Amino acid sequence: MPVNRNTTEQNTRSNTYRLHEFDPTSYDWDDWEILFDTYLAVKCVTDDIKKRNLLITALGVQPFKTLISVCKPKKPTECTYEEIIQKLRTNYARVTFSSTERINFFATRQESSQTLTDFANCLRDKTVTCKFPNDFYEEALVTAFVGGLKNEFVRKHLMQQNLEAFEQTLNVARTFESVLIQGANVKRDPVEQFSVLKIQKKNKLVQSTRHKVTCSSCGSMDHPRSQRRFRNVTYHKCNKEGHLAKGCLKIDEAPIGIPIKVDGLVVTFELNTGSPITIINEHVWNTLGKPKLKPIESIFTSFTGHYLQINGETLVKVDYNSQHMQLRLLVGHNHRNILGRDWIKALNLNKLTLDDILFNDNKILNVNPGFNSLDQLIHHFAGIFKDELGCCKIKAHLHIKNDIKSKFFKARSLPFAYRQAVELDLNRLVSANVLEPINTANWAAP
Repeated sequence: MPVNRNTTEQNTRSNTYRLHEFDPTSYDWDDWEILFDTYLAVKCVTDDIKKRNLLITALGVQPFKTLISVCKPKKPTECTYEEIIQKLRTNYARVTFSSTERINFFATRQESSQTLTDFANCLRDKTVTCKFPNDFYEEALVTAFVGGLKNEFVRKHLMQQNLEAFEQTLNVARTFESVLIQGANVKRDPVEQFSVLKIQKKNKLVQSTRHKVTCSSCGSMDHPRSQRRFRNVTYHKCNKEGHLAKGCLKIDEAPIGIPIKVDGLVVTFELNTGSPITIINEHVWNTLGKPKLKPIESIFTSFTGHYLQINGETLVKVDYNSQHMQLRLLVGHNHRNILGRDWIKALNLNKLTLDDILFNDNKILNVNPGFNSLDQLIHHFAGIFKDELGCCKIKAHLHIKNDIKSKFFKARSLPFAYRQAVELDLNRLVSANVLEPINTANWAAP
């Protein structure tokens, strides 16, 4: 009699299938119950007694002990299959409220490390406890997916589409994201490159719609230059006469440059609080020794909406103001070196004023006189730390008016309990040459 190969292979796979035991730290009960029902179907088990025995043997150590406790005074083998299933559900099934789960579901946002597929799978997992109706399931997934995307351009593109199926929405999002990433890597003419959120102040003579006369000396619009009282004053920065700082056309504010040591090389960054990232150009990257770059999936644009070409990112050692850390650094094409908010926060620059940042040459940021301990420092400057009155080496002169009249005040009565303490302190001041004892007071003499 011929042997059916398919039947033999199916029986072999069925016999070798192994059920994973239930461990609350690895499985949710609802998920494991689906796995157990599948195992029963594969084994073609329909008898309740055999199903009960298989269920008991499939429990881990802790769930088995729990089952023994909840079945007392009976033994688990004396209970029916449905009774054991119900007891395990009561102890291990997660209690959820659909209204709360739905609120959390629609508040889910894509994390920076999540791909579109990971984010979609995360939303699918959350729908289990939301208990959406079947006719609303796809619509709920599409709404949460589009609303939770981190990429604003992909989200706006999907909002313009009439998408009803979740799988279709996911495919459109993947395609559009790939287009954005590939488009950002296309090289452009260097003239068209824009730095991250470049803002430059330009001094222009603004003419009012009411045709008011503008003073070219100070920039004010309430008087002409002929009536300006500072029209003959010389502005010290440009050495030109007839205007103040507001009216100067030759002084352009330079960007705020901050020198920071990156991998042992001092790099001057342009402070830019409008940029979320810190980026260097290819020239600096070559100078640093071309550290290995990792590709990035994020897309960045300038203030004008142009896509920025980013070659990749790397981790670098940063030394600034006695701070040593490893920070994420992006490498661009022909951009300026921009110090963004990520490094500003990491280096605590947001806690300093602009004067502290720009003029830190006048501050003592680090004192290192070569002493290894505090005792050496105190011993070297013993004259400063001794318990005696110091001397400032300045002579003070009191100039008294000639017609001044002296006044005599009797000694203030002192409580008896304070006399000893006051006497000791007076003696201390005399010993320190702060006070000088006298027998008679010249001003008190008749």
